[in-house]
Amino acid sequence: MPEVLVICGPTGCGKTDFTHKLAFDKNCEIVNCDSMQIYSEIPILTASPSDSLKSQVPYHLYNFQSVATDFSLAKFTQLAADQIYQISARRNLPIIVGGTGMYINALLYGYNNIPEISDKIRKEIRALHSDIEQENFFKLLVQQDPSIITKISPNDTQRSLRAYEVYKQTGQSIFTFQNEKNILPLEGFDFKIIFLNPARDLLYNICNRRLIDIFNNGAIEEAKNLKENFMPIDTPAAKAIGVKELLSYLNGECSFADSLAVAQQRTRNYAKRQITWFKHQLKEKETFEYSSLEEFNQIKKDFSIY
Repeated sequence: MPEVLVICGPTGCGKTDFTHKLAFDKNCEIVNCDSMQIYSEIPILTASPSDSLKSQVPYHLYNFQSVATDFSLAKFTQLAADQIYQISARRNLPIIVGGTGMYINALLYGYNNIPEISDKIRKEIRALHSDIEQENFFKLLVQQDPSIITKISPNDTQRSLRAYEVYKQTGQSIFTFQNEKNILPLEGFDFKIIFLNPARDLLYNICNRRLIDIFNNGAIEEAKNLKENFMPIDTPAAKAIGVKELLSYLNGECSFADSLAVAQQRTRNYAKRQITWFKHQLKEKETFEYSSLEEFNQIKKDFSIY
């Protein structure tokens, strides 16, 4: 079977660097699997590969989607699968790289066929949630779909919103769709998964330094653009680390230093959750652990895809 290489790991672990070296040295093409690096308006905030890197090897599905338009897991998997089939047909090796476990999981193992939610319904549900807040919203959701009460925490805002949207769109419980057989976007491939897992202290230090570079080298301008041209942003792009924090700074609600510190803490928390997910959810992977940049550079030097 044709191979697909998957490079995954927490934010700041060196995925882009590791993958670019592979693609540059061998006949490879890179496919994004990061849910925030798809957006065209925030390449700096999302630490997307630079234009210089993109000019050296083929990169796909980076910075192509506006924050103002809806995007979904189903759309991503279709686009990514199409790219992977095309890359393989060119007899190049596709490399999937990213830190969004949900996207990787959907590509490798399939996803549920939940219908698209209309903009009208999504706005109605989110307006309702804003009006009555989570506690009453969850009670209303349980009235519509009693099965929810044993499967979603009353405090889980995101899953509550999603469940209500699906019910409103289809008249059926979200779990009706989740119990159906998964759609497999990729078939006939042999997946090789590499999990980059740096020591926690090293990772946190890298994350902290990277946020300083991001905030001092264009992130404020990206946040200003969002504030002036796309607010309010009712899309997942608003969840990109640094967006909320810099908007608070631009609105005079906190200092620049405070916005940076909060973003750094969010990044560290996110990296910790990513590590837990990749450790327990991805099967048959090869894990590379390292406690220094010297060790990481040696791993890059020694690793071979053939």
